[in-house]
Amino acid sequence: MQTQAFRDAAPDLCCVCVDKAQNGDYRGRLFHYYAAEAQPFRSVLELIVMMDRLCDQLGYPQASKRLRSFGGMLPAAEKKEVTRLMSREELVGNKGHMATFVVHVTHRQNATWQGTVVWAEKDQKANFRSAMELLRLMDSAVETSLPESGSSKDNRPSFTEEQTGL
Repeated sequence: MQTQAFRDAAPDLCCVCVDKAQNGDYRGRLFHYYAAEAQPFRSVLELIVMMDRLCDQLGYPQASKRLRSFGGMLPAAEKKEVTRLMSREELVGNKGHMATFVVHVTHRQNATWQGTVVWAEKDQKANFRSAMELLRLMDSAVETSLPESGSSKDNRPSFTEEQTGL
């Protein structure tokens, strides 16, 4: 699997296991080095929030901008001391019922993420330039495991297109 391309030192490496897709949303499990058990998510929004909080806890990658809210600026996240509870082999050994992705966020610039994702079942790797592009790449992979729905594809990024960047 192309997860060898990720450095062992990448502290924020995550394994996203998609178990169910319904109405354009996903349910599944998130694995990372700092939890001994899976963290379930019930929507892609919940997944993104969980991954962003992990980056905040690790202080890696550091966000280039502070988040705003209607009450003003949100306080900067406090970096916490964390201990690895899972090996790399355990992390990448998890599988989703529909699809599995290994995600490495390398930068948090321009109020979004940049990084690399591997679709484990097809051993395909792609770079993403935003959290939205990451979700669209994941969507293109999950869509292939759904029964034929007859819907036409738009111009969304896919793992079959050559990905450049970073």
